Amino acid sequence: MNARFSAALVLSLLITSPATAAERSPNVVVVLLDNLGQEWLGCYGSESGKTPHIDRLAAEGVRAEHCYTPPVCGPSRIVLLTGRYPFRTGYTLHHDAGLYGGGGLDPVRDLIFPNVFHEAGFATGIFGKWQVNDLYAEPDALRRHGFDTHVVWPDALDVAKMDDAQWARWHKAIAEHDVSTTQAMLPLSESRYWDPVVLREGKREVLSGRYGPDVFQEAAFAFLQANREKPFLLYCPMVLTHGQSFHEPVVPTPDNRSTNRPHEAIYADMVSYADKLVGALIAELERLDLRKNTIVVLATDNGSESRLTARRSGREVNGGLYSLTEAGIDVGLIFNCPELIPGGRTIPLADFTDIFPTLCAFADVPLPTGREFDGRSLAPYLQASEGAKTPREWIFCQYHIRRTVRDEQFKLYSTGELYDVSRDPAELQNLIASDDSRAGAARKRLQAVLDSLPPDSPPPFKLRSQSAFKLESEGKL
Repeated sequence: MNARFSAALVLSLLITSPATAAERSPNVVVVLLDNLGQEWLGCYGSESGKTPHIDRLAAEGVRAEHCYTPPVCGPSRIVLLTGRYPFRTGYTLHHDAGLYGGGGLDPVRDLIFPNVFHEAGFATGIFGKWQVNDLYAEPDALRRHGFDTHVVWPDALDVAKMDDAQWARWHKAIAEHDVSTTQAMLPLSESRYWDPVVLREGKREVLSGRYGPDVFQEAAFAFLQANREKPFLLYCPMVLTHGQSFHEPVVPTPDNRSTNRPHEAIYADMVSYADKLVGALIAELERLDLRKNTIVVLATDNGSESRLTARRSGREVNGGLYSLTEAGIDVGLIFNCPELIPGGRTIPLADFTDIFPTLCAFADVPLPTGREFDGRSLAPYLQASEGAKTPREWIFCQYHIRRTVRDEQFKLYSTGELYDVSRDPAELQNLIASDDSRAGAARKRLQAVLDSLPPDSPPPFKLRSQSAFKLESEGKL
């Protein structure tokens, strides 16, 4: 190799090296809480008083007043990770790959932002719940999705609880889309809470006497300490505040192990414990002198279970899990970074697709080419750039074949219902036949949005979940 070519090669590497570009970028922490509706968050009007640390993040950062995402964890997480609506990815229903197998999120077909950050030279780690791949069938899935390190709950049935006959029964029930049998066997799942089962760098561990959320938090802290001198992306999809299974919707925390209490009381403790972990994570960033230059995104993946109720802004709100009502799809979203995001503000409209391009803009990581993203970068508004305006006039959501779109006041379903959700958040009064000129104008405006969106792409494989099995049994798939 001649000296001239060698010098050119070195210069090229210096210019294009992802690590060099990333060294100038802020760190990113994304915290995702599971099955937690806005009615439990003080910064959204909750009267429960269980989220002081989250409320402080909102007060000192920027809170989205309304943020849409699908009403159940699988498709919601895929929207978050890909920056694309379900009609593009085909994940229009819940698919629980960990439990039912049959296919998972493909790192090539469904490129996610952690992979993009990994390629840009960021250290990447995930600690908590993944769910969108069967990590026993695909042991390298997290590496292929761009994560350098992981400690995650596998979300599968527990081999220690199953004999050969039970395994045969389970697989037969899946093949037959048998709702009652699969649902009855869900208590045989690996624990995410007490005595948790985790995959640590691909190796299965059963941690007797431990509490899963604490295990994942400890791993996240170790990741921060190991990567404090380099740019990093930390993804913390908590197992809180989801129940252990359909049959066990609430689980006691270390702060109160008593089970002889109403479900709302135990669930409130789960919310408090999640909030405490958030506070401890922020404190750890401060202790490591990482807080000022770390963008913290906190979100909730969908509404709470319908069996749970909380008071919000003077009214009782039932959880909206699986429902396209506001309680199911209008979730919490907070951005906070002392150095980069002036706080004490709100943004009227956002949805989960916006997180991908927003983080890329902050970190100066180019969006991948060759695919269409639905998200819009909120970075200029979050940074309070001169003249920056909120980029959205509407937000969108869908589950199965039903779609909905809203602006700051009105919400229209693809099935025709129209609501003034600013005044009627419980969606009690359908305005489709109203002679109110504002409602009529909103219907035309929002219908034009729905009409502009493409049809659903086919799913990448047959989707498997309780809701998919039920629709199959009803002849709707």
